[in-house]
Order: sequence, then structure tokens, then C-alpha cells
Amino acid sequence: MFVLLALVFPAAPLARPSALRAAPPSDAAEEAAVRDFLASLPEPQRIAQIFLVNIEGNTSYTAVESVSAISGRAGDGPLVPGGCLLFGYNIAPDAEGVVAFTDSIAAYCDSHRLLRPYIAVDQEGGLVNRLRTMTSTLPSAGRVAEKLPPSGAYDLYALQARQLRSLGFDMNLAPVAEAAGGQNAEFLGTRSYGGIAATVAYSIAAVRAYQDNGVSSVLKHFPGNTNTDPHTGLPEIALPQESLLAEQIFPFACILGASPAAVLMSLARTQACDAAVPACLSSFWVRDMLRGTLACRALVLSDDIFMGALADNGFPPELAAVQALMAGVDVIMLSEKKFAPVARILLERAAHDEGFAARLAEAERSVIRYKIACGILALKEQADGSLAVVPQGIDAQFGGREGRLKDFYEAKQAGTAFVRRYFAD
Repeated sequence: MFVLLALVFPAAPLARPSALRAAPPSDAAEEAAVRDFLASLPEPQRIAQIFLVNIEGNTSYTAVESVSAISGRAGDGPLVPGGCLLFGYNIAPDAEGVVAFTDSIAAYCDSHRLLRPYIAVDQEGGLVNRLRTMTSTLPSAGRVAEKLPPSGAYDLYALQARQLRSLGFDMNLAPVAEAAGGQNAEFLGTRSYGGIAATVAYSIAAVRAYQDNGVSSVLKHFPGNTNTDPHTGLPEIALPQESLLAEQIFPFACILGASPAAVLMSLARTQACDAAVPACLSSFWVRDMLRGTLACRALVLSDDIFMGALADNGFPPELAAVQALMAGVDVIMLSEKKFAPVARILLERAAHDEGFAARLAEAERSVIRYKIACGILALKEQADGSLAVVPQGIDAQFGGREGRLKDFYEAKQAGTAFVRRYFAD
């Protein structure tokens, strides 16, 4: 069915950057370098890589946990997650402040000889817009589809990406790749581009615009949602299998052709497939469908495992984290700032379960490969011809602060003019 539908809604073969896309299978030398690098890290640093969490402050970064929270030993130093998700209260009043804060994360890690986290933000546009006071106006997905062709959407998102990149962001949790229908339109609202054809075309434009300009794009929320808000309840997708595939899975199947860097799983349960388990905890949805049928090689993120949709339905965070990893998820997202209690549970499980330990190591390698793709780490050829993974300084990744701010203000000015031209009403 996917082959036939793809003929109706083909993904145009636009050029993609090699640095930001779903990682192809690595060769033996690269894989050996990744394994060696991970082996060189202390165990708490290794497991920290699989967490994407919120952080405190908006001026100068300081870790809120220590390694002792995992190891039980005093004096083991600070604990830093693999990724930081910034919310509105983490955004300083001006661009100079944002750049200083994101730079402070790198400086803190460098001073403590820790692996720097990637920095993510929820910048969909419209209502979900963490940088609304900072960047040029970013209209909602629904408004973009109403006012612009996909080529115009590409231009809009490219200007936004330049601003995000200049501010120090590696990843944007966008676009919402869910087509609106009777079962989800009320919840999605203007976060969706609309029907299937629009969702495919505009999501591809968004993925390519962000990644052509150095910001990783995250498709969300696979395989979909309902009109139940997952912050308060567990969405139950009641579509029969044929409708589920055609209306909810097909858009993702097409958009994955644009090689987004990551996919974020939904918390929904689907009555037609693995009905008892939320998608982000389901081996069927992660391993069989996303990795298998859809051949997705992107980093796979859970949704926030502290959401009420899970905890209130028999999946508390400590259980959800284990199930998500076993299902094939690479990154555990937490809205909390502390992840050591969950990390400790995972390490205890790995200590007596070889299969789980292997899956945990696989997830850690996936994050390291992502950090190579986005420039936090680099592959360097050694004298003997082998490869080694080495940290990159923030200037090597983003450029100097003065140049970044110059590019930010130029892109913001251009973005403001673009929005005034096409969204005047």
C-alpha cells in the first residue's frame, strides 16, 4: 500500500546536507571509533547520553545533580544529560543572553571534562513557540499551509533555522507530521498542516529547511494522536488497521524520505495494533513498524515519560523508561530536571539482564552518532589509519559569538520582512 500511495504523493528529491540527516549504517571503522569512545567514558556519563531533560536558569549553566546520585560515592563530580530541552523560562531577554547561556553549557562541560549535551527546543510556530519573544514571528503550521506554497514554507523555516542555529540550538522538536482528521483535529488544531497531502508536502519542506541550515528536525508524534490531550489522559486511536495505515502512518512514511534526524514517539495506544501498550513503549511501533517496515534510521525519542497519560495508566516513569528502551527508543525525554533516579534503575536492570544491557549500549551509540552528525563530536583519522571520536569546540561547531549574533540579526530581519509580506492580515 505504501508504494502505491507514494506514487500519488511523491517526495521531491531535493538536495540534503550530509551532516544532518538520519545516519546511514556506519562502516566498521566508524562503529569501532564510537564503541571505543563510549568505553572511555565513565558509566554515569555513558548512560547520561540517553536522557533529554529540562535545565535550570537562563544566564549561566550549572548541573543540578552529581554523579553520586547514581554511583552512591561522594565527590564524583557533576552529572550532565545527553541533551538539554529549553523551555520559555530558559530563554534570556535578548539574543546576546541566549548565546551566552548556550555557550555557558559548553564552557561548564569543558571545565569539568564532560561531554557536551545537544540543545533542543520546541519551536513549531503558532502556540508552541518557545522563542516567540526572540526570533522573527513563526506562524502556526495551519497558517503556513494556508498562506504559502511548500517552497515558501521552506524559505520561512530556513530563516528560522538560521536564527536557532546562531543562538546555539542543535535540534528543533518540529514539525508535527500528523494529518488532521476527525479523531485528532480538535487536539492538533493549527499545529497540523491539514490533510494528508498538505502534511507530507509542508513537513518535508520544514525538515529540509531546518537541516539544510544546521538544525536537526524531529518528526512528531509517531504514529499519531487523538483528541485526548496526553498531558491529562491516554489517547486511544480507534481507527481500524487499514485506516490507521492510510491516514496516520502514510504521512510519516513519506516524510521519512527527507531523512529527519529524529522521530518522537507518541503516547497513544492503537486498538488495531498492540492495543495495550502506548506507542513509545511498544516494540511493534518502534522496532517492527518504524525501524522495520518504514526503514527509519533516525534517532528515536520517547515523549515525556512523566506525562499523566503514562503514570495514570499503569506506566510510572521507572517502568516506562525500561519499556521504552526495550521497545527500541534511543532517548528518554523527561520534563523533570533530574534524571539520576531513572538512570540508576536502568543500570540496576542492565547489571543482571544482558539483553537490556545490550539495548542500552545500542541507544548510547545512537546518541554518539547523532552528536557526530550535529558537530558536537567529530571523527578524526589517526596515524595508523583508524578513526577516533573527538570533542569539537563550540566555535568549531557554531562559529565565533560575534559572527553568530550578526547572522542571527540578519536572519531575524529577513524573517520579519518575509512574515510581513505574506502574513500581513
